[in-house]
Amino acid sequence: MSATLSVIILTFNEAHNIEACLQSVDWADEKIVVDSGSTDNTRTLARQYTPHVIEQPWLGYAGQRNFAEKLACSDWVLTLDADERVSPELHASIQQVLASGDAHVVAYRVQIRDWMFGKFIEHGSWPHQRHIRLYRRGRLRWDGAVHEQYHIDGAVGDLNGPILHYSHITIHRFIEKMNRYTDLESEQMFQRGERATLVTAVFGALRAFVGQYIRLQGFRDGGHGLILAVLMAMYYFTTRAKLWSLWYAKEHRQS
Repeated sequence: MSATLSVIILTFNEAHNIEACLQSVDWADEKIVVDSGSTDNTRTLARQYTPHVIEQPWLGYAGQRNFAEKLACSDWVLTLDADERVSPELHASIQQVLASGDAHVVAYRVQIRDWMFGKFIEHGSWPHQRHIRLYRRGRLRWDGAVHEQYHIDGAVGDLNGPILHYSHITIHRFIEKMNRYTDLESEQMFQRGERATLVTAVFGALRAFVGQYIRLQGFRDGGHGLILAVLMAMYYFTTRAKLWSLWYAKEHRQS
């Protein structure tokens, strides 16, 4: 008998995404949507695909995922964001795990393919992303404010087939998300006591650009590759500049 699968999806104002996301996992045994106060019709649309739609004030990325997992009843958990879709190839790989997976493996990494401003990106750091998304219930715990970390009890494997990620539909959306993430990341660094100077922020941004555009051949994606290399350099610089400003504000308040 095959193992069972619960899919957990975090949402906030995702009416434009949630149906396609849920349709891509309509074969799962259980689908759980945890919504953090949407003001659009995200929850109404989600209830057309699953009765398990729960409202939960935002606990942070890791906290929200941990909360959602406690609601799951299946043997395995697949975690998705509303702007992601499970590809047919990944569906087949997951079905193999559920039917006859390695008993020693408790979690699997999945490739993330990013749709950026009109096409899937083939170069730079983006195609190399592999994140744990499928795991045995109760064997993993999320931690961290952004770009979540995890604590896992057991071996990790890799699945064939990607998750298709449609987060960065426009440059405007990318910059909005970058601003949120750099706020969270700089605050987390500040709490850990990390520091940055503006000089190291500039040189780190230059290294990020060269890494994305030259070393990882982002130039092969044409204009998309150039834009993304610049934006990733901005991400590095903005995070460190915000960290610098947090320390500056603290030290000048004390003086």
